[in-house]
Amino acid sequence: MNEPPQCVVAIDIGSSGCGYAFSADYTFCNNPCDVSTYRWFAEVGKFTSLKTPAAILFDSKQEFVSFGYNAQEKYITVLESNDKNNWYYIEGFKMALYSAVESGEDVRDDFSIKEMSGKAVSAKTVFSSAIKYFYGHFLKEVQENNLGFQREKIHWIISVPAIWTDSCKQFMRESAIMAGIPGKQFSLVYEPEAASIYARFLQIDKVDAGQNQTFLKTFQPGTKLLVVDAGGGTVDISAQQVLDGNGLKIIHKVRGGDYGGNTVNMAFRQMLFRLFSGPSLLKFKKEYPIDYMEMMRSFERTKIRPIKPDDKTVSTMIAAPLLEISEEDSECHIHEIIKSSQYAGQLRVKRDKLLINLALFKDFFEHSLNELVIDMQEVLEHKRCADVSAVMLVGGFAECELLRKTVTQTFQQKEVFVPHEGGLSVLRGAVIYGHTPQIVSSRICNYTYGIAVSKPFKADVMPMDKCYEHDGELWCRDMFEISYKIDTVVNIGDKKQIELNDTFLKDEVQHRREEPLRVDIVISDKEDPTFITDEGCRKHAMIIVQPPKGQWPQIVRGYVEFEIAGTEMIGSYINSETNDRTSIIIEFLPRIEHRVGNDSERRRVFDPDRIDTDNE
Repeated sequence: MNEPPQCVVAIDIGSSGCGYAFSADYTFCNNPCDVSTYRWFAEVGKFTSLKTPAAILFDSKQEFVSFGYNAQEKYITVLESNDKNNWYYIEGFKMALYSAVESGEDVRDDFSIKEMSGKAVSAKTVFSSAIKYFYGHFLKEVQENNLGFQREKIHWIISVPAIWTDSCKQFMRESAIMAGIPGKQFSLVYEPEAASIYARFLQIDKVDAGQNQTFLKTFQPGTKLLVVDAGGGTVDISAQQVLDGNGLKIIHKVRGGDYGGNTVNMAFRQMLFRLFSGPSLLKFKKEYPIDYMEMMRSFERTKIRPIKPDDKTVSTMIAAPLLEISEEDSECHIHEIIKSSQYAGQLRVKRDKLLINLALFKDFFEHSLNELVIDMQEVLEHKRCADVSAVMLVGGFAECELLRKTVTQTFQQKEVFVPHEGGLSVLRGAVIYGHTPQIVSSRICNYTYGIAVSKPFKADVMPMDKCYEHDGELWCRDMFEISYKIDTVVNIGDKKQIELNDTFLKDEVQHRREEPLRVDIVISDKEDPTFITDEGCRKHAMIIVQPPKGQWPQIVRGYVEFEIAGTEMIGSYINSETNDRTSIIIEFLPRIEHRVGNDSERRRVFDPDRIDTDNE
């Protein structure tokens, strides 16, 4: 949008919870942090929350039915009527996109997601329907409350994990357009950047060890901080530096992975599976879906509950029907079941409570917290991050005391804090970003970017297998012409140009004058690649330029321009004679460095939450 938006709406499609927030232009001018959020109501349990579950339901024709709490509650009635084959129910679908890319699947067009009973659903249908739900929900609120926003003057922001690849972000972009959001009214923002933008504007006190301190001390210009966005599915770690005028500078490539809060839930479910046996747990889940949902929601609350110094156990709800089914199937009392299991001495049942030994409870967090500490340490070891003084924890998982305590105790020289309502920091910061996208002034170039070109052949330094003749001259193909190098700081608005000419002089090449010009944009994880066929290089995008008036002149002069723009680059071919410009959006790739010995197969670990589908 060329002119400032009348309203900015940010949508957060989280792994566990989703929601949206917004602010008008006049509200932003008065107070950037005055961002409105919607409260969602759950019929089961009779409570409200600032996010609704990432759950979506389609009918037998894969037509959208409901989302969030409504989808969960409708699906319960489906299960009770034993009619699940006529419905498509999906939870936590955001991680399906991440996992598909991690497993090497090409998601640029579409891919399939398995719903709860194992049937395949188009991922683009799922994501676009989710975005469309929030899109329509907000527009309905505007109409019913006479907010007066014009649809064409609303700018939409969707927050994405910083560790997502270009194909993930392109998939989200296309899903938003499919949902009805015009491309010019839509932007992406990285979640940890959005969180720090929100905290940058906060001017409120925090309490630490009984002493009142202010966020302003942490966010003075020149301060370097680590932003840890710990969500349900993924954790993003972004190193940033505060600039004058509320600006932010990214100083290190993003780190993180799929070790968010859901890994703790999965460890808890695996414990239940081992304790009660798979068939008993499956029978309970099928016959008492409401009790199962309440039991898992109880553990969510238990997971973030403060632990007192003298606590030896942690209690969470255990559903009576599960105990009854297990006792009936095993012909043993629950105390005998526990005594004969691997959890003897670590679990007790007292009425409707499961008392978990503190050491066992902490084991549920072990993988996630170990991965988090390793990634944070590796970022802080970089020379640009040696003087990082603060760590900001945001996201739903950051509300967990064990996570906060682990970070605080491991990094004792850093000031560790969680902004008020840290779980909403991303949403609110995304709204602020929509009003002032220039606030993030620079990022780290995570790859070497350039284009594939041909250069005059030099026999003494160029391989013969890349030599070819064109217009009577010898040329070397597949040369990597570099624009931006890996691990360098690039500023928003930076531009670099590469001259790119062509000739059509000989008779044998005249037929090519009517063909489009194709510019291959290439990337490499090496600093100085020579050829696009070198190790670590790959094609990233292509600019296709049609000949002016249907035919190229005999001598074509032009150049390729790379412009750093927000979370993406803009790649353009400019015809020097006509000044015609052909542009494409090139996602500004984050780069994830997989550690040696990292448990890449952990994503295939059996999850009892899906024991009635592909895990049976």
